[in-house]
Amino acid sequence: MNHRIAILLVLAACGSKSTSAAKPTAPTAPLAWKDMNHDQRHAYMKDVVMPRSKEIFVAFDATRYANMDCKTCHGKGADDGSFEMPNPDIKPLPNTEELFMAWVAKDPDAGKVAGFMSQKVEPLMGELLGETVFDPKTNTGEFSCMNCHQLVDADGKVVKMEPHEGHDHDAH
Repeated sequence: MNHRIAILLVLAACGSKSTSAAKPTAPTAPLAWKDMNHDQRHAYMKDVVMPRSKEIFVAFDATRYANMDCKTCHGKGADDGSFEMPNPDIKPLPNTEELFMAWVAKDPDAGKVAGFMSQKVEPLMGELLGETVFDPKTNTGEFSCMNCHQLVDADGKVVKMEPHEGHDHDAH
């Protein structure tokens, strides 16, 4: 479903009940994620993003994600209402292609999860947030691993990087 249509459905469901005396109003233009306020984002996450995300996560690994909730992606930010992203509570990722490839080579589960994330999660989140998924070949796109995960260097130290610098999604 187009994310703009989904937003309209969410907003329509939250609207007040009309009465027969109410004047019809012109349809409201759909809101992009970047234009939503906190309450609208929360409702959209709860009503659209969470159910769609949980569906693909459970299909990937029903045991691991059976109890998926807001904390799965947002960690403590789900408790304090900040919903901070990238989230320091989820697995940080290596900040270079070389480190990333070494990590997935020694941890088969990491490679499996990375493939799932790049093939299923990134496209879904890009669609739902109205952002294009980063393409390392063209160096274009807004949504990538770095929207959710912090990046770490060889010593495990969190590094701040410009979006998409040094992280090749196709390496998964």
